[in-house]
Amino acid sequence: MSRRDRFDVLERFAPLFEAPEPSFEGFLRRRDRKRRNQRLAAGIVGFAIFVAAVWIVTTGGPFDRSQTPATSGGTGPSGGQLPEGPNVDYVLDLNTGEATRLPKAIIRSLGEDLSPRAAPSGGRYAASPDGSTLAYVALGDDKVPQILVAGIDGTDVRQVTHDPNGATSPAWSPDGERIAYVGGDGDEGYGLYVLDLAGGEATPILGGVRPWAQPQFMSDGSSILYTAGTGQVPGLRTVPVAGGKSTLFIEPGPGLNDAGNGSVSPDGSLVTYLGSGSPLAPDGSPLTYHGTEVTHAGPGRFLSNVDGSGFRLLPGYETNPAGAWSPDGSRIVDLACRGIENAENCTPTNAVIVVDVATGDASQILALGVGAIWLDDHTLLIDR
Repeated sequence: MSRRDRFDVLERFAPLFEAPEPSFEGFLRRRDRKRRNQRLAAGIVGFAIFVAAVWIVTTGGPFDRSQTPATSGGTGPSGGQLPEGPNVDYVLDLNTGEATRLPKAIIRSLGEDLSPRAAPSGGRYAASPDGSTLAYVALGDDKVPQILVAGIDGTDVRQVTHDPNGATSPAWSPDGERIAYVGGDGDEGYGLYVLDLAGGEATPILGGVRPWAQPQFMSDGSSILYTAGTGQVPGLRTVPVAGGKSTLFIEPGPGLNDAGNGSVSPDGSLVTYLGSGSPLAPDGSPLTYHGTEVTHAGPGRFLSNVDGSGFRLLPGYETNPAGAWSPDGSRIVDLACRGIENAENCTPTNAVIVVDVATGDASQILALGVGAIWLDDHTLLIDR
């Protein structure tokens, strides 16, 4: 697979299917009810569950009944069976394993499949810093992919971009007041834009980028990290939110053929990105993973301090830069390689995993999808 092909794969998009009755409101109610019930005696809890079950059967009430997975997960990277999950985008509680479909209002607004040109390019979804609102790519009122926002419960769905050439890859600013995205840029192809949510005005900050530029605000909100590359080998750069000259952040070098799909930790101290080659540590020594020297030439996920020190390999492949890091900065969500343990020679899959930043270890396969973002420290939104 060529370097260009590896990054063009970020333009994939998964088909969408119609969902049954909405369940996210039920998820919110169940979460609150669970916290209250934990303070009750076991007998009272059992009685409450019994009464609720009888009520559902006899009245057909509005409690969510769509938690039984709709599809089989399929075969996992190591040949095992993937966990089952809904066949539409859904929320996964890592503490309980509970899967809950997104509200019907959001699922319906996604509309029909988007063309490859309008694929998520590294992320269809982004969550606001407080986790209350989603920004996502869907077909706009002009039937062109645009960015919409909605409450996490499916309320107040509205289109916020009206780019005649389409918009993709939303990313929220740390203060929750702006959204960066990739939009059409006339003859140059694509550009980076920053949308002021209060005023509704989108400001171009950089032209001539690729559709997989995958913007993400830096932790202080003053600049945007993106994947650069207009035909040449990809690398990571930053550009001020106000516009101006871009600055090199991570570039290909000895042992590193390319770099992209980058994301900075919430506190701004660490950066993770996708690269390929036979990387060397900053001091020129061989890179190791759990004590084993890395000699691969294929793509892999890396982690370092933002100053380049502490360079190391992590399991996994593609991630959504706008939602890669858990809010507490302890974990990264990405897509698994074929065989989680084989971080040295990654063959990408559609299996979602969570990587512990401190240890470099990956969880077992969590879900099947084309990507995922964090809503809070124990909840993922799975993009099917």
